[in-house]
Amino acid sequence: MKIDINVDAGESFGRYTLGNDGEVMKYVTSANVATGFHAGDPLVLEQTLLWAKEYGVAVGAHTGLPDRQGFGRREMNITKEELRSDTIYQIGAIDGFLKLHGLAMQHVKPHGVLYRMVSENEAYIDTFLDAVKEYNPDLFVMLPEYTPGFRRGLEKGLKMAGEVLIDLSYDDEGNWILERNKKARTPEEVAERALMVAKDRQIATVSGKRLDTPAAVTVCIHGDGPNAADIARTVHKVLVDNGVTPCCLRA
Repeated sequence: MKIDINVDAGESFGRYTLGNDGEVMKYVTSANVATGFHAGDPLVLEQTLLWAKEYGVAVGAHTGLPDRQGFGRREMNITKEELRSDTIYQIGAIDGFLKLHGLAMQHVKPHGVLYRMVSENEAYIDTFLDAVKEYNPDLFVMLPEYTPGFRRGLEKGLKMAGEVLIDLSYDDEGNWILERNKKARTPEEVAERALMVAKDRQIATVSGKRLDTPAAVTVCIHGDGPNAADIARTVHKVLVDNGVTPCCLRA
């Protein structure tokens, strides 16, 4: 058994530090690096890539809405043309730094409310997926497997990576619950959820129901969480101790 452990990273900006990316990178296998729209800046982006390179972590573009004040968690009524251009712009920005350091991009993962918009909103699904395919059809796309966006990506021949957000809650319909401010969860609780996804292909909802996640190949830890480093360390250890190999999507 194997599964990818990904983290949202590179979300600091200027003198403001968010998370502990240098420590978290020791325990994850993929990093979704902010591209400057919802968070991050060029200096932070490059430093995050250097940490990823040091620890052998695969890198993806964490594209978002142009909403730093709201951290990309406020829905915006953007046009399809804006979404296409913004997506290609952000992927290209991180790709330039990757090439400079001899790295290759593994995946794209939309951030915050954009993750929901391109997963569920018919006005944006095709535009986002087509933009990724136009840039590089070999990239993985991380989305929840039960959404229209995930199914449409498979139809388009894209490499879809079913993702479960193990440090967030789910309702009984399989919708993840957006948190404006990240709640602190115990590392043991999050690790138990990761193991459930990896071994049972299920995730527990807020009511205690279990949802099937047969296509899940990656689990997410949010780097802005107050104890993200402890969570990443515990998740990695619990998976390994239970016979699950953490590895990136291309492994």
